[in-house]
Amino acid sequence: MNRSKRMRRIKRKIQQILYFSLLTLILSLCYRVYSIWYENYKLSHPQIIEAVTISYKEEQPLEGILLWDEHLIYAPRNGILTYPSPRPRMTAKGEILAALDGRAVYAPYSAYFYPGLDGQEGNWVYPKLWPDFAPFPEFKNASLIENGTQLHRGDPIGKLVPQPQVLRCIAYLDRTPSLERALRNTGNPIIRIKTENEGKERKAEVVAAKVSGQKIKVYLNLPFFPPNVLKSRAFTATVVTSVEQGVLVPDTAVITREGKNMVYLLQGNSPVLQVVEGFPADDNNFFIESGVKHGNKLILNADQLNLINRDNDVERIW
Repeated sequence: MNRSKRMRRIKRKIQQILYFSLLTLILSLCYRVYSIWYENYKLSHPQIIEAVTISYKEEQPLEGILLWDEHLIYAPRNGILTYPSPRPRMTAKGEILAALDGRAVYAPYSAYFYPGLDGQEGNWVYPKLWPDFAPFPEFKNASLIENGTQLHRGDPIGKLVPQPQVLRCIAYLDRTPSLERALRNTGNPIIRIKTENEGKERKAEVVAAKVSGQKIKVYLNLPFFPPNVLKSRAFTATVVTSVEQGVLVPDTAVITREGKNMVYLLQGNSPVLQVVEGFPADDNNFFIESGVKHGNKLILNADQLNLINRDNDVERIW
C-alpha cells in the first residue's frame, strides 16, 4: 500500500513538473511573439513630435588673466612714506601720489595709481603669455604698501596704469560650434560677456584666437576698466556665445547619413528625409537652426525608421 501511494505521489510530481514546464514554455513563446509584434508595431507606428521654435542661449565660464600697461613709480629720496589715499584711484597729471617725509611725489601723467605691488611688474607681458597653450603662470594678489613705511631712494612706492587704455584679457574657452561661428565672423569678431558684479551682457572684441584640440585661446579687449581690477590679474566672467532662434529636439530624432545631419519629416503620412543644420545642445538634445520649421512633425526615434529604410530609396529634401 505504501509503495502504491509513493508511486502515485511521484507520478503527480512528474505531472506537475511537466505542467509548469509546458506553461513556462507557452508563456515564453507568447512573450516572444508579443515582443516581435510590439517591435513591428513601433516600427510601423513611430512616435511623432512637433517642432516648436525656441530661443537657445549657450553660456560657458571664462577664467582668464588680465593685461595692462603699467609703470613703477620709485621713491626719489629716502623717507617715511605717506599716501593721501590708500586705495587705487584715478590721478591727473601733477596730482600728489604720495609723500616722503612730507615732500610730495607727483603724477607725471593721467593714470590709475595703485599703492601696492604683486611682484609681476615688468614680467606680465603679452609676448610671454600668448604664444603657447601652457597653463598661466602663478601669481598672487597685489599687496598694499603701508603708510609709515621707511623707504630708500629707488624703492617702488606703487604703480601707474596710464589712462585711457583698453583692459585686455587672455583666456581658454571650450571649443563649441557657436563659439567657432562667432570667431569666424568677418570684421572684428565679438563675443558677449557678463560679470557677476554687473550681471549684464557686454561686448568684448576678439583680437586674436587659436585652437588646440577642444580648447580655444582668445585674446580680448574688454569693454570696461575699473581701477579695482588692479588688485589681481585674474579675471572671471560668463561668455554668452549664442542666442539663436531654432528648434530643440531629442537627439534620437536626428540621424547622420553621408556626413549630413537628417531628420524624418512627415509630409502627409509619409516620412521624408530632411537635411538639417544645427549642433548638439547637450547630451540628450539637438538644436536645429535650419531645415525644420515651427509646427513640422518629425519621427522621434529616427534610428528605428532608418533601419527599415536604409536599403530603400527614401525621398530626400536637399
